[in-house]
Amino acid sequence: MRSGDAMKTIERILRIPGGKTLELSITVDKECKIIRVTISGDFFIYPSEALEQLESMLKGCNNIVCIEERIRSIAESTEALGFTWGQLTSSLIELYHELCRL
Repeated sequence: MRSGDAMKTIERILRIPGGKTLELSITVDKECKIIRVTISGDFFIYPSEALEQLESMLKGCNNIVCIEERIRSIAESTEALGFTWGQLTSSLIELYHELCRL
Protein backbone atom coordinates (compact mmCIF):
# COMPACT_ATOMS: atom_id res chain seq x y z
CA MET A 1 0.00 0.00 0.00
CA ARG A 2 1.25 3.45 -0.91
CA SER A 3 0.28 6.47 1.17
CA GLY A 4 0.31 10.12 0.28
CA ASP A 5 -0.98 13.15 2.12
CA ALA A 6 -4.44 12.87 0.60
CA MET A 7 -4.59 9.57 -1.28
CA LYS A 8 -3.97 5.89 -0.61
CA THR A 9 -3.57 3.17 -3.23
CA ILE A 10 -3.60 -0.59 -2.95
CA GLU A 11 -2.88 -3.09 -5.72
CA ARG A 12 -3.39 -6.85 -5.79
CA ILE A 13 -2.93 -9.69 -8.23
CA LEU A 14 -5.39 -12.48 -7.48
CA ARG A 15 -5.51 -16.02 -8.84
CA ILE A 16 -9.07 -16.99 -9.57
CA PRO A 17 -9.95 -20.71 -9.32
CA GLY A 18 -9.47 -22.15 -12.80
CA GLY A 19 -6.14 -20.38 -13.33
CA LYS A 20 -7.24 -16.88 -14.36
CA THR A 21 -5.62 -13.73 -13.01
CA LEU A 22 -7.44 -10.64 -11.77
CA GLU A 23 -5.34 -7.51 -11.21
CA LEU A 24 -6.99 -4.79 -9.12
CA SER A 25 -5.92 -1.32 -8.07
CA ILE A 26 -7.94 1.15 -5.99
CA THR A 27 -7.04 4.72 -5.03
CA VAL A 28 -9.08 6.59 -2.41
CA ASP A 29 -8.89 10.12 -1.05
CA LYS A 30 -8.61 11.01 2.64
CA GLU A 31 -12.40 10.60 3.07
CA CYS A 32 -12.23 7.10 1.53
CA LYS A 33 -13.99 8.17 -1.67
CA ILE A 34 -12.78 6.15 -4.66
CA ILE A 35 -10.74 8.26 -7.05
CA ARG A 36 -9.61 5.49 -9.40
CA VAL A 37 -10.17 1.77 -9.95
CA THR A 38 -8.25 -0.34 -12.45
CA ILE A 39 -9.37 -3.88 -13.29
CA SER A 40 -7.26 -6.03 -15.60
CA GLY A 41 -6.09 -9.61 -16.07
CA ASP A 42 -6.46 -12.59 -18.36
CA PHE A 43 -10.24 -12.63 -18.66
CA PHE A 44 -12.85 -11.49 -21.15
CA ILE A 45 -15.79 -9.14 -20.74
CA TYR A 46 -18.49 -8.66 -23.35
CA PRO A 47 -19.20 -5.99 -24.35
CA SER A 48 -15.57 -4.95 -23.87
CA GLU A 49 -16.38 -1.29 -23.17
CA ALA A 50 -18.25 -2.38 -20.02
CA LEU A 51 -14.96 -2.73 -18.12
CA GLU A 52 -14.02 0.90 -18.70
CA GLN A 53 -17.59 1.91 -17.88
CA LEU A 54 -17.46 0.01 -14.57
CA GLU A 55 -14.13 1.59 -13.60
CA SER A 56 -15.65 5.00 -14.27
CA MET A 57 -18.86 4.20 -12.38
CA LEU A 58 -16.93 3.17 -9.26
CA LYS A 59 -15.33 6.63 -9.02
CA GLY A 60 -16.98 8.55 -6.23
CA CYS A 61 -18.13 5.52 -4.25
CA ASN A 62 -17.48 5.98 -0.55
CA ASN A 63 -19.12 2.88 0.89
CA ILE A 64 -19.63 -0.82 0.29
CA VAL A 65 -23.27 -0.48 -0.83
CA CYS A 66 -22.25 1.87 -3.64
CA ILE A 67 -19.55 -0.56 -4.84
CA GLU A 68 -22.01 -3.47 -4.80
CA GLU A 69 -24.73 -1.52 -6.62
CA ARG A 70 -22.40 -0.25 -9.36
CA ILE A 71 -20.99 -3.73 -10.04
CA ARG A 72 -24.48 -5.25 -10.00
CA SER A 73 -25.74 -2.69 -12.54
CA ILE A 74 -22.93 -3.62 -14.98
CA ALA A 75 -23.22 -7.36 -14.31
CA GLU A 76 -26.88 -7.37 -15.40
CA SER A 77 -25.96 -6.54 -19.00
CA THR A 78 -22.39 -7.87 -19.26
CA GLU A 79 -20.89 -11.33 -19.56
CA ALA A 80 -17.60 -12.07 -17.79
CA LEU A 81 -15.47 -15.09 -18.67
CA GLY A 82 -12.65 -15.96 -16.28
CA PHE A 83 -14.18 -14.65 -13.05
CA THR A 84 -17.61 -14.23 -11.48
CA TRP A 85 -19.12 -10.88 -10.58
CA GLY A 86 -19.27 -12.11 -6.98
CA GLN A 87 -15.51 -12.73 -7.00
CA LEU A 88 -14.86 -9.25 -8.36
CA THR A 89 -17.23 -7.65 -5.85
CA SER A 90 -15.76 -9.42 -2.82
CA SER A 91 -12.18 -8.71 -3.95
CA LEU A 92 -12.82 -4.99 -4.47
CA ILE A 93 -14.63 -4.73 -1.14
CA GLU A 94 -11.74 -6.48 0.62
CA LEU A 95 -9.27 -3.98 -0.84
CA TYR A 96 -11.54 -1.06 0.02
CA HIS A 97 -11.79 -2.31 3.62
CA GLU A 98 -8.02 -2.60 3.82
CA LEU A 99 -7.54 0.96 2.57
CA CYS A 100 -10.22 2.47 4.77
CA ARG A 101 -9.94 0.18 7.81
CA LEU A 102 -13.70 -0.35 8.03
